[in-house]
Amino acid sequence: MEINRRRAPSTEISKKKKNDGHQNEIDVVNLIGGQVIKGTQKGDLKDKNGNVFSIKSGKKWQILLYSYKRISNTKYLKILKPCLDSFTEIYNDFLLDRTKCIAYKENYLKQHGKIKTKLLSNELLNEILGNNTYVDAKRNLAKATPDVIDKLKDKNYLNKFLGEAIFNNEEVSFLIIKDSTYKKDNSHNIFSKEDVLETLCREITPAISKAGNVPQDYNVSGQKTLLRYMKKNGGTKNIAEIEVRTDSVSKYRSIRFNMYSRDVLYLLLERNNNLSSKEINKNVIAYGSAIKCF
Repeated sequence: MEINRRRAPSTEISKKKKNDGHQNEIDVVNLIGGQVIKGTQKGDLKDKNGNVFSIKSGKKWQILLYSYKRISNTKYLKILKPCLDSFTEIYNDFLLDRTKCIAYKENYLKQHGKIKTKLLSNELLNEILGNNTYVDAKRNLAKATPDVIDKLKDKNYLNKFLGEAIFNNEEVSFLIIKDSTYKKDNSHNIFSKEDVLETLCREITPAISKAGNVPQDYNVSGQKTLLRYMKKNGGTKNIAEIEVRTDSVSKYRSIRFNMYSRDVLYLLLERNNNLSSKEINKNVIAYGSAIKCF
């Protein structure tokens, strides 16, 4: 039985995002000078003084997609390695057991309806399925994620963790964000690494994702590490999601880290009233300590 729950963007969407990103890099070079850095590293542009910038655009950014080996060799992101270790090394075993689990629940749904399917407990499903690497992975991940949350509650560690994720430690010094999501004026906003990290670490806290509510799946909490901030009304909003990617053999047991542009811009622009700004040209604004570059 074929199970298709694809979450990753289609090839066409991914290609468009990539092309849009390249065009944005060219636009920024035309606005502030410098040269585009080719390749897949964090830095996208280097100016005449040797400053390296990371350029972001669009609604959702993929901050990173790192393999098991790369995560294992990082300084601070390696706290995510136990999340990867929650999954069996052999992708085909995982895929086969995933298919068994979801196929059983889909058949149960057809026979008994949505309400009874939602009432089918994980404990009973465990007994029915027996040894199942898909179920084991979800249960193991639910145990590993709280340790990640505990470490990220330390603001000093969170600073280093985000510094490695967003800027690759010392590689990149500045972040350029094209605003198509917050003020939606398509301006290019430039922030220093220090100002970005200070703002994010002050405003955000880690949280564990809740169990899903998909009747056809094995639902358990702790499948993602969330980073969120407090809204003015007292509620919380996710600004980033960190998860294990398992949807293809080539990306199996990789860590994907996504951030939302609108929320990042909101925190940087609205929660930093004392941050000075300077218009570099018609479509470029530098903030805080980034002004010194211009």
